[in-house]
Amino acid sequence: AVLRAFCSCLKILNALWSSASLWPADSRRRNLPKLRFTQSSQLLCVLCPSSCPEEVDFKCTLNYISCIGTNKCIHLSQLCNGVYDCSDGYDEGVHCRELLPKCQQMNCQYKCAITRNGTRCYCGDGYETSSDGRSCTDLNECNTYGSCSQMCINTEGSYTCSCVEGYVLQPDNRSCKAKNEPADRPPLLLVANSETIEVLYLNGSKVSARTPVKGSAILTLDYSYKEDTICWIESRDLSSQLKCTRITKAGKLTDEWIINIAQYLHNVQQIAIDWITGNFYFVDHVSDRIFVCNQNGTVCVTLIELDLNNPKAIAVDPTSGKLFFTDYGNVAKVERCDMDGMNRTWIVDSKIEQPTALALDLINKYVYWVDIYLDNVEVVDYEGRKRHTVIKGRQVRHLCGLAVFENYLYAVNSDNFSILQINRYNSTDVQSLARLDNAKGIRVYQKRTQTAVRSHACEADPYGMPGGCSHICLLSSNYKTRTCRCRTGFILGSDGRSCKRPKNELFLFYGKGRPGIIRGMDLNTKVSDEYMIPIENLVNPRALDFHAETNYIYFADTTSFLIGRQKIDGTERETILKDDLDNVEGIAVDWIGNNLYWTNDGHRKTIAVARLEKASQSRKTLLEGDMSHPRGIVVDPVNGWMYWTDWEEDEIDDSVGRIEKAWMDGYSRQIFVTSKMLWPNGLTLDYHANVLYWCDAYYDHIERIFLNGTDRKVKEKYCLLKIVTVDTVLLGTHPCASTYCF
Repeated sequence: AVLRAFCSCLKILNALWSSASLWPADSRRRNLPKLRFTQSSQLLCVLCPSSCPEEVDFKCTLNYISCIGTNKCIHLSQLCNGVYDCSDGYDEGVHCRELLPKCQQMNCQYKCAITRNGTRCYCGDGYETSSDGRSCTDLNECNTYGSCSQMCINTEGSYTCSCVEGYVLQPDNRSCKAKNEPADRPPLLLVANSETIEVLYLNGSKVSARTPVKGSAILTLDYSYKEDTICWIESRDLSSQLKCTRITKAGKLTDEWIINIAQYLHNVQQIAIDWITGNFYFVDHVSDRIFVCNQNGTVCVTLIELDLNNPKAIAVDPTSGKLFFTDYGNVAKVERCDMDGMNRTWIVDSKIEQPTALALDLINKYVYWVDIYLDNVEVVDYEGRKRHTVIKGRQVRHLCGLAVFENYLYAVNSDNFSILQINRYNSTDVQSLARLDNAKGIRVYQKRTQTAVRSHACEADPYGMPGGCSHICLLSSNYKTRTCRCRTGFILGSDGRSCKRPKNELFLFYGKGRPGIIRGMDLNTKVSDEYMIPIENLVNPRALDFHAETNYIYFADTTSFLIGRQKIDGTERETILKDDLDNVEGIAVDWIGNNLYWTNDGHRKTIAVARLEKASQSRKTLLEGDMSHPRGIVVDPVNGWMYWTDWEEDEIDDSVGRIEKAWMDGYSRQIFVTSKMLWPNGLTLDYHANVLYWCDAYYDHIERIFLNGTDRKVKEKYCLLKIVTVDTVLLGTHPCASTYCF
């Protein structure tokens, strides 16, 4: 009884932890994280075996019925035929005689079956009962998953299977086997094995004539068959590299090299190669984005970043121009988009929890995925239809890699690192091929797994530019269409191919954590072209500002207790202030006096200033004390004022938060706004209209007020942590050349 009660409590906790919306909406006000206890189901299963996921429900095919308590199926014609086909006699009994008159009255077009629960009509093979329950109509077997492994043609009362070019129909008249062309290149399994790339035959035996790759923390790999190359991500200390090697006909790995990628790869655990263009697609599960780099790694662009909270797996079908990926942050889902990131759509978003691996059947246009929470492998077509559970239960628990070839799925079990072969049309056919310690990613290396095309939209033009694009060419909705994108700091020209520096230097820059990074995006284009080289390797970039004259981004990395800067072209990264910075929540650049202002919400509540150059030697505290939590700050050097916000923690009195102002030398301090305000933050100025904007993180709205203190209004019923504008007033000469000038 105690064990049952304990298990019941665990089940309740498991359900709560697995909820994607466990915490109340206002929890963000207390800085409570949104949690997901991914291991709860495993703990529950270990402590309470009765709660472990069961194997997939056994179902008999049409016109068959299972004997009670067994996996044995008998045909409906075997019911009440005088022969005990079920061991417990379920198919025979007194009910056969009692229900016979009812069966005769049904006037079935084909035959009537008598079960212990009643009677029903059934039809011959190739037919199914109509809606009237007695007549028979043709059964379209082609709508049934697994009727044919590839092409299917329905006929009256039957169907015919066939194979696409490069495959041969097998004696069962259903399965297709790939032609081994060339004959000396059999299909192989490529397995990322932490410190090596293992090459196996499909039966699990190792390819003897091989030179193993020696690496570190190899989690993912992919290959290009036409280029005879295998590539993988290798992690070393705090850096990661993209490495590639040649693979010979005999399965030997030779000529290893490094591709220097222009993006940070440390948080990349999934990779997919577009074998038509050679582009690399990456999933950064920490920055929550998907980005793509060209074949030599010199140009990288972000494809997807919005509404992505925990991306995991990725797979591409460049012949169809489709990219697939999984996400199980706020909403667990499988998504699809074009290869250029456009036309994004969800294809699975129900009855899914933690999709962690993807594999594509390029012929049938099927998407297979592993859900490690539900312990199953499922499949849908590219449109999200025809959903089917391939296998479920203990045999496929904790799979971390997936590949498909012919009739089989190949997967890695992260519990015992076994390589599994799963018949995708018969869930009872599961074999363990080999055991490789620390195995993670898996691919099937064979010519037919990467469909070749005669020509494509990203072929090099006479000047050697792929697709005529100046920087990078991406396939679009199919391999005959393309999209040109530009590297950071450039925008696409009106011709759709050339890249140029933007004339109107209007851009938005923003900081985010997990990991800490500052990015900039061009506001004049429809795509999210990055305007600046990202500022990476940060922890918590809480405060930002921009100096237009020098092109410096100034930032406060609050958790690292420093203020730094970097130019938008990625050069001259440096820390300008480091000491006595407890909790910098706001910074502001005085572009006339060339000074930097900041708030410090540490044990000393201060507002300080320093020169942009030689900041550590020129810092000065302007105001100290009489503040609870100084946060945002903005300066108006044209009129000589600075404004800052002060937070309070009292949620009862809504008049304790305030915006203050003072001259830029700290004198003439006064309260500017204080009523109906609690957590003001994110100050910004419209210098032309003389309007001050801020957001209140408690009331979730954006407000504005004129600098003369009139016409206060709520602008929007939502709020950002920080409002940033890049509109600055540039004056010609000014007297602040070498000393402080406020």
